[in-house]
Amino acid sequence: MSTTSAPGEPDVRRPLPSSRRYVAPIEYEPVSPSVRIGVVVPFDFGLDWEYWGYLPDDVELHFTRTPYLDKPVGLTLARAVAKPRVLVRATRSLAALEPAVTVYACSSGSFVDGLEGETRLRQLMLDAGARQAITSAGAMVDALQAIGARRVAVATPYDRRLTHKLVDFLDDAGFDIPSATHLGIRREMSRVSKRTIVDLIRATAHPDADAVFVSCTSLRTRGIIAEMEQEIGCPILTSNQVTLWAALAAAEALPTDPGSEVRGWVLGGGDPMAESTEMLLQHVADEQERLSD
Repeated sequence: MSTTSAPGEPDVRRPLPSSRRYVAPIEYEPVSPSVRIGVVVPFDFGLDWEYWGYLPDDVELHFTRTPYLDKPVGLTLARAVAKPRVLVRATRSLAALEPAVTVYACSSGSFVDGLEGETRLRQLMLDAGARQAITSAGAMVDALQAIGARRVAVATPYDRRLTHKLVDFLDDAGFDIPSATHLGIRREMSRVSKRTIVDLIRATAHPDADAVFVSCTSLRTRGIIAEMEQEIGCPILTSNQVTLWAALAAAEALPTDPGSEVRGWVLGGGDPMAESTEMLLQHVADEQERLSD
């Protein structure tokens, strides 16, 4: 029944038309051949577009966000967006899409409780139905090991306490940290300009470093890495770059063929491709060749 009366007048209802079953054949689109990657991000993540720009054409991203919290970025928020019930619920929300791999794309949330905390997060995701589980902090360790870095200069937008948590995390993972520089901000990481990020990398570069790592998935680092590598003379890795590298490698979706036309911008490498991106792709290619022998 539907109401046709004006406000304040008695209800006058008329019967709704009865429905009938559609009897013609129902057609469905074919199942997409694309690789699906599920991505869990914090509520304030604003770089979905940048992630899409890092991908080969045959990969789809499906995002879900943690619940909104009115807190500044710091130790408390990092732990809040990585609470077990939060991560489990977010992972399960992607399950119907059956992603090949599920990613927790939050650097601070995955390093704040150390190596054991990162391991727990991945296990929570697997228990919640993820086929494979990746975290930004775990991807960072794997990527630095893949390029053979042992001494890592660290650049972050965080405050001092959260930056020290990252330094501790990398130290426990076996890396030396010759320098660490932070912006000391607690909100709006995704609005930090590329000029400021470039200056931050310059301030962080150290002659003893094998690589520079730029932490935080909310920093706009796409397209600036190759040029900065030329300037400071060592590979630069970023949270978004290594997170998607690990996810695409797990999904067997990386273009490892040197002749591939999509290699230039994959992982945000640029044109010409960043040295760090080339090293990460080569590592996966070498691993594939080793396993095939």
